[in-house]
Amino acid sequence: MDEIEGRLLRLLEELTRWERGRIDLRRGALGALLVVLPLVIGYLVGLAEAAVLVSVGALNLLLVEAPKPGRTPGRTLLVAVGVNAVAFGAGTIVGLLPRLVELPFVAVGIFVALLGSRWATWQNASFIAAVMFVFAVGVPPTTEIGILLRPSAVLLGGVWVVSTLAVLNMLRSSPERDVFSPPVPSPRIDLASSRARNRHAAAVAITATAGLWLGLVLGLPRDYWVMLTVLVALRPDLAATVSYSASRGAGTVVGAAGAFAVTTLTSSPGILFPVLGATTWLALATRSVNYLVYAVGITLTVILLLNLAYSGGPSLAVTRVIDTVIGGALALVAAFLLFEVGLAKRSSGSAGRTS
Repeated sequence: MDEIEGRLLRLLEELTRWERGRIDLRRGALGALLVVLPLVIGYLVGLAEAAVLVSVGALNLLLVEAPKPGRTPGRTLLVAVGVNAVAFGAGTIVGLLPRLVELPFVAVGIFVALLGSRWATWQNASFIAAVMFVFAVGVPPTTEIGILLRPSAVLLGGVWVVSTLAVLNMLRSSPERDVFSPPVPSPRIDLASSRARNRHAAAVAITATAGLWLGLVLGLPRDYWVMLTVLVALRPDLAATVSYSASRGAGTVVGAAGAFAVTTLTSSPGILFPVLGATTWLALATRSVNYLVYAVGITLTVILLLNLAYSGGPSLAVTRVIDTVIGGALALVAAFLLFEVGLAKRSSGSAGRTS
């Protein structure tokens, strides 16, 4: 009982932790501008879906940079631009396959995308590539924008962000660091850690694919959100998985409730654009402050983005909550089997060999 109470207290502490000194209002405002401006231009020229995908490319490139804003090596950002577009293109192709046929391709795609996490420099970029792949699998192309143009729109969004950051970096009178200077080489993770990360990548890929299969069986209209939740929540240990699952779940419920209210009241782009800017600002400004608050902001942002290009209205918010609960539950089950049951079996096996 004491152990359970201790875990609950640590979870509550993690959920309510507020690192005020890490809030970045200017970076959040810049990110909001970089995400919303392509939408405004796209709507003015009558290319709503293309504009949304450009904004998706911009948002995910900003998330690659988010853990170290202004200090992420330029090489990492440039590679991430191309990798995100390739991952989105690959996901688009896989998403066109018959529903059951796509399952093994989804597992392989996620695993390959996460292999980059073996190197410290590429861990976040690798995760975002997996997110882009899963997102593309779940959102099929429409008649407005073809298969080849989808990754091109994502590529344009990434180029837009990198170019803007490069210009702003050059204009600063005393830059903290030139993000396009040669980065300090990042040593490769040792063999044992590399194998552990490979096992984790495989576990995430299998669990996310199981989530997709479950979504197909249950007939969930947005089953890729189950996979996205698994990607976010399933961490290399049980405590972190519980923390991220709880934060993601609570943040999604609050964010989806807000999105439900907004999309129920209006579908006007003139109103949704400034709201979207505010939610993007919230997500990017608090990325390193509190994960629960970040989850609220990113949930609002994604739902509003999708409502600008695809039909769904308030039902998108309800669906996201259901999918997040399912994905979080799958992540917890997988983490328990891997880290509690698996470690216990390995420990008993080691004890048997030494006795």
